[in-house]
Amino acid sequence: MGRSFLLGCGAILIALGAAYVGWQHAPKRTHYVMINDTDQHDFDLAFRMSLKLAEGKSGIENALVLMKALPPSKSIEEAAADIFQKLRIGARRDGRGILYLYSVKENFLKIEVSYALEGEIPDAYCHRLEEAAKTYMLSEIPQDFISELIITTNLRGMGTKDLGGSVAPRWLGAEFLSGGAGALARGYRRTLADYQGAIRKMPDADLLKFAPSADAEESLRRYLASLALGIGDPRLPLLTEGSRIFRVIVPRNEEQQLRIHQSFESAGVYRMLYAGGLGLAVPGAAKSNLPIVLRRGSDNLWYVDEAKAWTYFHRFEDNVNFFVKYADNPFLTALQAEHVPNMESAIYTQVHTPSMPAYPFALSDAVQSGEQKILAAPAVPANYAELADLYLFEMNWQTRALDLYEKASALAPEELAYRWRLVDLYLNTSRAEKMLAEFKFLADRLPADKQIQDWYRAYKKTYDFGKN
Repeated sequence: MGRSFLLGCGAILIALGAAYVGWQHAPKRTHYVMINDTDQHDFDLAFRMSLKLAEGKSGIENALVLMKALPPSKSIEEAAADIFQKLRIGARRDGRGILYLYSVKENFLKIEVSYALEGEIPDAYCHRLEEAAKTYMLSEIPQDFISELIITTNLRGMGTKDLGGSVAPRWLGAEFLSGGAGALARGYRRTLADYQGAIRKMPDADLLKFAPSADAEESLRRYLASLALGIGDPRLPLLTEGSRIFRVIVPRNEEQQLRIHQSFESAGVYRMLYAGGLGLAVPGAAKSNLPIVLRRGSDNLWYVDEAKAWTYFHRFEDNVNFFVKYADNPFLTALQAEHVPNMESAIYTQVHTPSMPAYPFALSDAVQSGEQKILAAPAVPANYAELADLYLFEMNWQTRALDLYEKASALAPEELAYRWRLVDLYLNTSRAEKMLAEFKFLADRLPADKQIQDWYRAYKKTYDFGKN
């Protein structure tokens, strides 16, 4: 499971980690080159998996190097050329190689491409990605940008010419980058008020024609029309408030929105299902899509709940059709009756979704109420879990939900429901080593549960790079 925008789940990325040694002598050459000199190693194993998956699909050797800072008196271009040559990137793939070099202190990215790939991956394409990194690497989930970077660059190297490369969305300005380069690496954490304030300060945009409708299918048509125009603006009126926050946490540019629309269009005629105040636009099979979730408000208008699409459903990287995540999903029975692929059972049968509050409601008030409960009873793990679920299911704010669930689990280590949430969150935030640790914990506690035993063995084998 993973999570990359539209791939329904962030991609699976991270690696071995070796110290940067100045490159006077080439470091030990592993089969999949992943070198991390920073203080953040949560994503190493998942990054290494992304390199492996990319090479398996494209036949191109990919190498990722993360530095704290550039070597003295060297530009990032010089450092990249030096590393590329000393590690002979691409040599075992007939000269087809790509290096992604990122330096945290300077917030610089450099993509170095072998001569054999310059026709497919030109300098202009690389430059756009390098510029985009200045924004995306300061986001809540920079690992998603690296995942997308590897995926799209390899598609380009395979001859897919319609990928212009990720650039920062037009609406995304300096308001979202408080703290400057490397801020997140030093521990800066944005709050809900930060994001809400930044949205309010955005320049005016003509979005009135994308208002929610009393007819669910009309709201859906307006939403699809916004995607067709490449609109990723978080102020889109027909979005739930939590989905607007989700859009600034995981910003998407015009090209990404257009790709989502094209993929949904190519899936053919969608089916609409309804259950408990929710609507679901189900795409055709064999296309890389999550379904679109609509939510009826107490004002009788239908809103698009992008956060629910990501928290109720999932798409694995090796399967184009989506899965239902939880057994209490209100659409599971109807999806089974429609013979939608992958509906035999839910991914998680041991943990459930929280109750859904009536909409609209004030997110800031709900968050404040949850925080007050924690302050009043800081030793009660359920208080942390309740607030975590609000962040996760209403906003898909995974980093914030993860922090709270880790606190809940620390207070109640034998509460398996918290462990299952951590499995899902570690998986979708590319923390593969921590995900494996949670799987091991569950496998030890549930020796008769065949599903967890099979999952643990399968994931352990998948992430075993010992023979490479």
